[in-house]
Amino acid sequence: MSSRAFRYVVEALRQRGKTVTTVESTTGGLISSSIMKVDGASAVYYGGSVAYNTRRCKPVLLNDAELHESLINTPDTDNSSTLSEGERYKRSKLHWTEKNALAFCKTMGTDFAVAEGGAAGPTFRPKDLVAGFSAIAIAARDPVTDRVEIVARSLIESSHADREKNMELFASSAARELLGAVTKDTGLDRRVELRTDSEKLDALVDDEQSRFVVVNNSNTLFESTGTALSILPKSEAKQFLTEPLDMSNCTFLGFTKDTPLFAFQATENLSDPNFMDTRTQNPFLDFTENQVALTATALMNWQRATKFCSKCGSATKLTQGGHCSVCTDDSCKTMTFPRNDPAVIVAVTSRCNSKILLARSPRHPEKMFTTLAGFVEAGETFEDAVKREVYEESGMWVDDDVKYLKSQPWPFPQSSMIAFRARCDSSAPLNLDEEELVEARWFTREEVRRACKVEGPVMRPEVAAAALEKDPSLTLLVPPKRVVARELIEKWLSEE
Repeated sequence: MSSRAFRYVVEALRQRGKTVTTVESTTGGLISSSIMKVDGASAVYYGGSVAYNTRRCKPVLLNDAELHESLINTPDTDNSSTLSEGERYKRSKLHWTEKNALAFCKTMGTDFAVAEGGAAGPTFRPKDLVAGFSAIAIAARDPVTDRVEIVARSLIESSHADREKNMELFASSAARELLGAVTKDTGLDRRVELRTDSEKLDALVDDEQSRFVVVNNSNTLFESTGTALSILPKSEAKQFLTEPLDMSNCTFLGFTKDTPLFAFQATENLSDPNFMDTRTQNPFLDFTENQVALTATALMNWQRATKFCSKCGSATKLTQGGHCSVCTDDSCKTMTFPRNDPAVIVAVTSRCNSKILLARSPRHPEKMFTTLAGFVEAGETFEDAVKREVYEESGMWVDDDVKYLKSQPWPFPQSSMIAFRARCDSSAPLNLDEEELVEARWFTREEVRRACKVEGPVMRPEVAAAALEKDPSLTLLVPPKRVVARELIEKWLSEE
């Protein structure tokens, strides 16, 4: 989880040309290691420190005597003498993280600094702590004034003392806070704990602060520009339903910042022109709306396919905020959850890395080429699926060093794309599966780089046709940014 969260962070920093450093105690280096696991992190990460015991860690805390003194002698600015020892400890960690975030950002010269401290468990000092907590602070440098200040702070409190689970929770929370500071966009907080609280969900549906995403099969309601989701208050959303809008027809998605968010399947006004194909439009959404659109589409697709029990055939009903389907037969009561079918997607390059193999399927517009992909079969490893799919579709045998890169949700209808790199002998003849592919070719960096300059949803035939009419010399088009196929292609381009 933390590695995936920090992948978004590294990508956001790279896109903006920003840098970050860290200092942490509770997570024990998990924040730093999660950043460094991401490809390209060396361009944005300027190192950090792990400091378990402040009194003994002056050298790793920038060897700053004034900072060290302020951390081991926390001022009591809130007259906290009436608080328990545990509560005072939490306040001291809030002070610790803010001081360190500011100091590391200033001294390291980075654009951002993350400081994290607290207690994970299972043994605690002070003794009245019974569950883990983490204080997180983010400092940022103003690009105009060069002034450094705290831009985000939070106290994450766990319900248990499981050290491993808490470390993962605290690292992921730090990633979310940093992503919000970098992008001003914190993503979808799924708030899983609310799914079983039916009273709370009923109240949230009627809350005037709540907002609704409307889905029509694999189309989602967008703003007229097609580059932003239409996220509606209840008063406007209910026009798309023939019955009252409540938890009987809504699915709880989570929160975006402080806003409760739900999705539902439209039964009215289905011809509204602002219902657009989620597959072609979601790459043009910002980070949070992209998550929301894919989550809503995935859940609505699953719900439409899960109206009857796969075990006994009886009707099912939705529970857990729309995330669980339960058989209504009292003798069965089978529970079903949303499924994801794993599919591999792979950038196949020549052994000398000067060419990339791209293909066009019958469903793609003219000259629209992308990387090879296919479903993982039962009992098959991802790596074996890569080798089999590439051979079946192109006739090429890839070398054994197949490498995992990343993953992406792809609910069209219910997949997760697992992305790989592979190499093969580009001089071997291609032998296409003509039912799967119209054509496949090896392309040079110059050809692909020109194609990457074309903007817009080129997966749509009319957009692709307009791009080719504007520049008939283009030898190919490639998928737009923010889809995993394009990321694979751009990573290869960067390796020149």
